[in-house]
Amino acid sequence: MIIPISVSLLNNELNIQVYEEFLSVAEEYEKRYANRYFSKEAFEFLDRNINADGYLRYDDPSEFYYVFEGSNASVSEIETVDIEVAEYTVDDTEFEADVIRENEQPASLIIKDGRIAAISAANYFIEDDEEEVELAVETLPEFRGNGYAKAVLSDMAQKVIKMGKIPTYRASCFNKASIATALSCGFSEIGKEYYYNCYKEEE
Repeated sequence: MIIPISVSLLNNELNIQVYEEFLSVAEEYEKRYANRYFSKEAFEFLDRNINADGYLRYDDPSEFYYVFEGSNASVSEIETVDIEVAEYTVDDTEFEADVIRENEQPASLIIKDGRIAAISAANYFIEDDEEEVELAVETLPEFRGNGYAKAVLSDMAQKVIKMGKIPTYRASCFNKASIATALSCGFSEIGKEYYYNCYKEEE
């Protein structure tokens, strides 16, 4: 994957990371689309000017991510279990719970009939010197609509806070359910991020 340009606006601070060959494109983007960096027109401008140099998108050109931080949600009434003591026989999630447990990383789960129905964990290995921990959550399709995502994400956020770290969360602008889950867990939106995900055409 190649990311020739990325844009973040977090806590009202703009940060643009760009390949040197597209520096002039980034400068024009910043000048032309001030205060509407995440508009459809702004993304179309980037798509036109970067694709012209042989970079092909493989995701939706208009997708960006909301960034959330912190959590003040109370503990859910739905029972969760810590991965250290969780007993399950089937893991159909993308998280690879056995690996998380082997690495002694935290995670919150809901188990139904021996299956992991929902899980929340960090998006990466948590290092001691990190201040923030980005969380992710997954609920299997057949268990959605029961509040499980909110339960495991809230519980995992509290684990991170007890570690003396700040829980963060990212949600695609297209994933309304994920955004709603973050807000229901007490996360606050602190900004947006955009990544120009692509690959380079072979010469």
